[in-house]
Amino acid sequence: MRRALLAGWIVAAAAGHARAQQLFTSEEIGYLVGRKTAAAKQDGAETRVQYFYHYFKKDRDPALPAPKWVEQTLDAMLKRPVWQDPEEGILNEAMLWQAPVSVLYEFFELVRKSFPPSEGGQYAPPGGLLRDYEDNRIRFQMSLDRLVRARLGNSLGGRGRAVLAHFDLINKQLDSVMDGLVNGDTQRYKDAVMAIAALSNGAFDVLQSNPRGYAPAAQPAGGSRTASLLCFILGIGCAFFGAFTVGSLNEERIQQGIERYKAKAKEWAHEYERQFVVIKIHYLVGAPMVLGLIAGLLTFDLFGFLIFAGFGVYAGLTLPGWLLRNIRLRRGMRCEAQLLDAMVLMSNGLKSGIDLIGCIEMVTKDLQPPISEEFSLCLKNYHLGTSIEKALEGMEDRVQSRLLSYMIKAIVIQRSVGGNLTKIFDRIVENIREESKLVEKTAAMTAQQRIQAIVVGVMPWIMLAVMFVFQPASMKEFYFTPLGICTLLFCTVWIGIGMKIVNKLGDINV
Repeated sequence: MRRALLAGWIVAAAAGHARAQQLFTSEEIGYLVGRKTAAAKQDGAETRVQYFYHYFKKDRDPALPAPKWVEQTLDAMLKRPVWQDPEEGILNEAMLWQAPVSVLYEFFELVRKSFPPSEGGQYAPPGGLLRDYEDNRIRFQMSLDRLVRARLGNSLGGRGRAVLAHFDLINKQLDSVMDGLVNGDTQRYKDAVMAIAALSNGAFDVLQSNPRGYAPAAQPAGGSRTASLLCFILGIGCAFFGAFTVGSLNEERIQQGIERYKAKAKEWAHEYERQFVVIKIHYLVGAPMVLGLIAGLLTFDLFGFLIFAGFGVYAGLTLPGWLLRNIRLRRGMRCEAQLLDAMVLMSNGLKSGIDLIGCIEMVTKDLQPPISEEFSLCLKNYHLGTSIEKALEGMEDRVQSRLLSYMIKAIVIQRSVGGNLTKIFDRIVENIREESKLVEKTAAMTAQQRIQAIVVGVMPWIMLAVMFVFQPASMKEFYFTPLGICTLLFCTVWIGIGMKIVNKLGDINV
């Protein structure tokens, strides 16, 4: 009787110990390594990893069906060398993908050892396999590192990045496996193993699916597209008819506006000639208008046409004046850069006994444009009968330069009331040198503010253009509506205010 009780206690203790050692349930074991029953066969993560590995073998079992893209790309992958290993030699693309998969298969074999014998295991405690798990983790990291450094994101028919993302997560879960084993946390170990199985299945599923990408946009029906085009043409026609009607009712005002424009165009042409620039004003006005109309027509949207056409008209009317101001400003800056040399040359000429006219001739001969052109024109006006004072004042009116104005005023005052012009020139030269130092210093100190003003003003429009390029339909759907137009106007106003404020912070008058 005692022997029977002792035997029963030993059997019960062994069964309890076995239950304590069994970390995974029967369903989890099937998910990890698969299970084959009389009714059906369940492919686990380990089995799918095997499939993954054998997909990239030329002599694989014909009974193993591979995706079509594998059949199409396998030969190229086997012929393409992508890595050179000191020990293994040259590895092709297929071998590089097989390496981490084979390590994963060994990982699941290690996990299998902790299963009960009925499931093909040995009831080995996971903690006793710590070194094996560590070696497995290191080899997986090395194989993953080779994949990343070989830049195979576009491999596997465009599926490489998705598979690499799964492998990267598996690598992190391998760290969790080690943490669980080192700290004796069996639950963490189990969760990490199940996560690795799920990620392995996910990587295998990537091979079976199409690569990620944008779905092709739905093409509108032929009838709706034709109707939309007809509505667009009708809208453009109505817009032109409305413009023609308004023009007919205000013909006198429009004629007056045309006359004012012609007078302004002549004035602009004269000012450009004074800046030694020959240009057709009608081209400056008409080119932006035509480009705006063409861009508006290409949008195939009524609001888009109005926006681009309006912007083209505005640009055409303002471009000549803006360009003229810019040319005058830049020409004045170039003259100021040469003014110091001109004044030194004139001062030396006056000291040597040459009169003012002779000094001006020296400047026209010895210096480079644009200052030589300005003094040459001044000299021509003098030879044609204009007084030297009037000729210099004409140059002052042409050139937008504060320092040049100082020099001209000094000459005019000296010729009217007398004085030592040489000393005056020397004093102006000294002031110009000191002022140039201050200007350069302030320009260096305010460079960041000026760059910020440019970025604040330009970057939103660059981003808007990029979004129009990549998502034209979505952008047109919003911005070519009354709300979108109001949004653009609101943003334009506040961007302009921001540019003005930031630019003002760096605007220091010396």
